[in-house]
Amino acid sequence: MSFNVLMYHEFRERGTFDSTKPSTISVEQNYQDALPPVLFSYVEDFKEQMNYLKSEGYHTLTLQEIKNFYENETKLPEKSVLITIDDAFQSVHKYAYPVLKSLQFHAVSFVVLGWLSQEMKKFDPTISMVMSKKELEEMKDVVELANHTTNLHIRHSNGTAAMQIISFEGLKKDLTACGEYVDFPDVFAYPFGIYDSKDIERLIKADVKYAFSTTPGTNTIETPLLELRRDMVTLGCTIEEFKAIVERGEKK
Repeated sequence: MSFNVLMYHEFRERGTFDSTKPSTISVEQNYQDALPPVLFSYVEDFKEQMNYLKSEGYHTLTLQEIKNFYENETKLPEKSVLITIDDAFQSVHKYAYPVLKSLQFHAVSFVVLGWLSQEMKKFDPTISMVMSKKELEEMKDVVELANHTTNLHIRHSNGTAAMQIISFEGLKKDLTACGEYVDFPDVFAYPFGIYDSKDIERLIKADVKYAFSTTPGTNTIETPLLELRRDMVTLGCTIEEFKAIVERGEKK
């Protein structure tokens, strides 16, 4: 038995942003970066992908079902897939949430707590703005929240992530702060997908039980719990390419 995990970030309608240039992010934390176009999905494509899952009878997993699978060997429903959306950008609330809600689908948002704003801001398709806490919490009938750090979603020029450099005490404090806000404090996604064996050891010590990477592939009962795989749904992903991703898990 196996399952696939889909990874999304940002959503745009076709023709509303420049897909040839990175999109500047806007977050509450004092951090500047830009999101590569490949991490976007067109709203029209997302609707087609979700409608395909619905028409083919796919079950969208919850994190508790994942936990039951690994901890109690509970069987997963046939044709299961976990939908994850990283960073909590405003477009998730504007575009993805209504689609998921209309289909009665479930998803997980990996939240960077320090990026969330206190007040709602006007949606601007020319930048990648993270939503407010109010917007995020409005989606909790469909989207459950998991840990993506509080202030450590920062990439350094040498290729390391902030979570790799901070002391263990600092890492533990950061994860605990985010954990007090999200639904699943012990479920984590590596910022930028960056990690090594030492990071895994530190997460275990910090009581993180599950961690999702950006390594593509199918998850089985034998997949290491702190190296769970996810398939990125990239900009312009065709329905044929999408089918290939989700159908791969059925063949395991």
